[in-house]
Amino acid sequence: MPTLKHKTISHIGFSLISAALLSLSWPEIGGITILVFFAFIPLLYMAQTIKGDNWQSFFIYAFASFFIWHIISNYWMLYSTIIGSLTAWLVNSSLMAAVITLAFSTKPKNKYIPFEIILALYWLALEVLHLNWELAWPWMNLGNVFANHPNWIQWYEYTGTYGGTFWIIIINGLIYRVIKSIQSKNSKQFYFKSGVLLFVIFAPLLLSYTLTKNKLHSKRGLKTAIIQTNFNTYTQKFDGLTALEQSESILAQINELQDSVDLIILPEAAIPVNIDENAKIYPKSINHILTISEKNKTPILASYYSHDSIHNYNTAALFLNGNISQIRHKSKLVPFAETLPFEFISKYLRTFITNEGGIGFSYGRDTVARVFRLNNTTKTKLGTLICFESIFTDITSEMVRNGAQIFIIISNDDWWENTAGHRQHFAYARLHAISNRRSIARAANTGISGYIDAYGRILKKSKYREKTILIEQISTYNYISVYSRYEPQIRWGILLISMLIFLLGMVNTNKPNLKKT
Repeated sequence: MPTLKHKTISHIGFSLISAALLSLSWPEIGGITILVFFAFIPLLYMAQTIKGDNWQSFFIYAFASFFIWHIISNYWMLYSTIIGSLTAWLVNSSLMAAVITLAFSTKPKNKYIPFEIILALYWLALEVLHLNWELAWPWMNLGNVFANHPNWIQWYEYTGTYGGTFWIIIINGLIYRVIKSIQSKNSKQFYFKSGVLLFVIFAPLLLSYTLTKNKLHSKRGLKTAIIQTNFNTYTQKFDGLTALEQSESILAQINELQDSVDLIILPEAAIPVNIDENAKIYPKSINHILTISEKNKTPILASYYSHDSIHNYNTAALFLNGNISQIRHKSKLVPFAETLPFEFISKYLRTFITNEGGIGFSYGRDTVARVFRLNNTTKTKLGTLICFESIFTDITSEMVRNGAQIFIIISNDDWWENTAGHRQHFAYARLHAISNRRSIARAANTGISGYIDAYGRILKKSKYREKTILIEQISTYNYISVYSRYEPQIRWGILLISMLIFLLGMVNTNKPNLKKT
């Protein structure tokens, strides 16, 4: 009989295997995506073998697995903020471990609901939580793992990344069941479960293949120019070059344009000034961009910082005919870098947070997903996402419901230097293209700028630390995918079903054990 020491060593080994499989499957880390379908099997094995009243031990093993996965897959975060990185890893790993532990504890009380379905729904509830709370961070949502395999997931137009998460966990559970049927030498169960497994694997892939053959009707083409400015974030962007010097450099790039375009796109914080939103007079760095927008009769989508009497904002603006015609403020803020989570507690750590690269206050934010109308002639509407916002599924679908016909992503991915960070960020944009069936133009200060079509295919992209201009005519669409239209209902449905399963387990726990008399 195995001793406690041997069991502990075995469980540590399973925890490490799970961490390794998750890491090796993740985009721009290992990139062996198929491994994600096996990554939960070691944890499922532990969930079935550890005694039900020993949930604390299982939580620790699961936490270790997820924490190691976060360190390996998100090591690049340390370049920008240590406290933010550690907080994100610790909190997210704890929540993931709590989810799988809760599913492990709930299963005996819900005998007729398969364990993997309980786990999938609880996990999805966590991903919904990551859209709107103080430490919102959906970077590690499981459905993101397919970012570099658009041909596998064209059905995201119905489910978004939620469907990918569900698919992963269900397949892990079915593979585990097939393994158990082999161990028990139950051939009938083996063939049945293998058949179900093959269907669950290949049905979505076949649907995806079919959807790639569908032709979306484009409303019109929009010829755009992306300006990748390539200012070093640490030595030039915010400390080294003045806003005016950067503005003049941008003007020089714009003047290099030989072709006439419908829109010029500048990256996040292209002009690093903080202007009063009620002011009538702008600094010269802003006036440069206004002047050229009037001179060339070309709309320019630019970004800067702004403030009113209450807040500072990270702002995107449409410069049209020498005026700032429309603005929107970033609504999804990076914890610690742009907002102070749980300020009633973290305010006591402001000095430490500031010293570690964060801020000691919170930016203001928009409460609605505003879209820009390009001009009165074309009536094209732009859904403009500012950096961190481009990993959130709710704001992208809301912009489509508000009329966005294409997505513009503006970012500065140089915070993480030449690591997997900027490559993952670019890859995730492909998921939104598919889910919402929208073309994407992505402008980075440096990192990867480029164009993605509505099927998630890369049309053109820049290199890291490259000062360049990319020009492409991209399609605009009025089509609204099932996911875009019903994303709020999908989200609330996940929460409702998860809660019902949990409550059902509670009822079963408190149900008296009635015996026949």
